[in-house]
Amino acid sequence: MSRFPWSDDYATGNWVIDIQHRRLLEFADLLFEALDTHRTVDIATEALAALENYTRYHFAEEEAFLASIRAPGLAKHRRAHASLILDVEAMRFNLVSRHPGVGAQLARWVLTCLVPHMQNEDMASLAITKGTPSVLRQPLPSTKT
Repeated sequence: MSRFPWSDDYATGNWVIDIQHRRLLEFADLLFEALDTHRTVDIATEALAALENYTRYHFAEEEAFLASIRAPGLAKHRRAHASLILDVEAMRFNLVSRHPGVGAQLARWVLTCLVPHMQNEDMASLAITKGTPSVLRQPLPSTKT
């Protein structure tokens, strides 16, 4: 059972971005499962690295797309992404330093930061793209960790 299931409420209407958002939630699920089942720190670290790498990839793709269509508010959107990345880096620091509560930190990040970002900032930025074809600059990275 997924801890962070996809909901149609998260759909921006841009199929590429929505697929990537689903992937972000899948990576968050993998990390949560590794933490929840008390896997080794190495496995949890790999899962967190996968989430962090995919988060960076997705944000770069999304920002490039928004830049290509001259979306208003791009600078603010980039700052929001930078803040979300800092949160993931803090999780990595806490995991590596064996700080308790990384699972709770992850859940808070997904539910109070990532999902609201998708529902608010992303939907607002992508609303102007209805009907605009999305083009990926590169293939999607593998979901295998």
